[in-house]
Amino acid sequence: MATSDLTRAGKSLATGVAGARVHVAIILIARQASGAEHQTLALARALQSHVRVTVLTCDEFAGLVATDPFLREYTRGLAIIALGPAFPVAPATTASGLLGRILAYPRLQQRLWTVWRQLRPDVVHLVLAPSFFAFAPWFLMRAGRTVITLAGEARYMRHFYGTAKRLAVRWAIARADRLVVCSADELVNLEVVAPGHSTRATVIDNFTDTARYRPAVDPAVSEAHAPVIIYAARLHPEKGARLFVEAMAEVVKRIPTVRALLYGQGEEAEDVERAIATLGLASVIERGFAVDMAPIMARGSIFVSCQLHENLGSSSLLEAMATGLAVVATDVGATRTIVDETIGAVVPPTAKGIASAVVALCLDPARRVACGVEARARVEARYGPEGYVAKLLPVYGHVIPVK
Repeated sequence: MATSDLTRAGKSLATGVAGARVHVAIILIARQASGAEHQTLALARALQSHVRVTVLTCDEFAGLVATDPFLREYTRGLAIIALGPAFPVAPATTASGLLGRILAYPRLQQRLWTVWRQLRPDVVHLVLAPSFFAFAPWFLMRAGRTVITLAGEARYMRHFYGTAKRLAVRWAIARADRLVVCSADELVNLEVVAPGHSTRATVIDNFTDTARYRPAVDPAVSEAHAPVIIYAARLHPEKGARLFVEAMAEVVKRIPTVRALLYGQGEEAEDVERAIATLGLASVIERGFAVDMAPIMARGSIFVSCQLHENLGSSSLLEAMATGLAVVATDVGATRTIVDETIGAVVPPTAKGIASAVVALCLDPARRVACGVEARARVEARYGPEGYVAKLLPVYGHVIPVK
């Protein structure tokens, strides 16, 4: 959508409720700042030009925002309210840990209700499954008009979530006024896990902050050095981190000087580090985690997305493309709608398939640079924040009729 169209949409919505500026409360309950959390903050920043925005979060995430230098600067000017703790430190295997988990969400829900009554936002926009838990009782109270984003939750319901999370997500899906799904594939998942509710859903492909993620230097200059392969994701079985490690073991056989960065944390961290050690890749693969991934992405030449179900909607993939990296992605879900041979390669989800494509790009610097340039152009054209907001504002308009 053109900028003029976006401006008109924003003005129409912003003045559509009794002549006052529309107030959107984004509920984000999260322990750490990874791709989805960063995207939510980027969304809040982008929305501020069109509506009033307040981010309601838990103490853990609010504390991270307050103490991390990058997040503190990135969220400057955003209204952020901490609701209380959501993630007890003590493990659930102890009595205190179990009690903490039993009490955490009722307390959070009570605080949320108090803040909601003070703010009276026009729209409550929920992202991530823990936010659905936090808001669960207030769906019954019709505490404002609600929009929820499904950025993989429907897929996780099919393949990974336990009973409690499935119930919480299904509850939110059934009671939200409107749904935003991150891809056509997620829409299919939605129809499988919650039949009949897709009629209230709008497909809006994920976006990335193209001002934050951008090529650091002239690609021709950066490619004068040996290529660096990047993998960045939450270390969850779906994300294929171990597959990346196995692929790098194959790449190193062809290009012994290759180096890689594997950034992320999660439940598979120990397994991934064990695989790196077992395959003798400790000197090849740099392990780490960073709240601000932009400088890390800028060190790379090729980004590998090894997801086992869907790459479309991957925050890290879009960040890498915006940074001007060539891409190797597994051929799953709707990956081919975003990745093709002009920006890299789509390959079978096997170590040999991934390695073959990575080696080909490593040995062809001119093509690698051209792929990175096209990747950046594609994100700017199709996956920037302006286009996302332009599609989201009418969703808000559906739940707040413009008068």
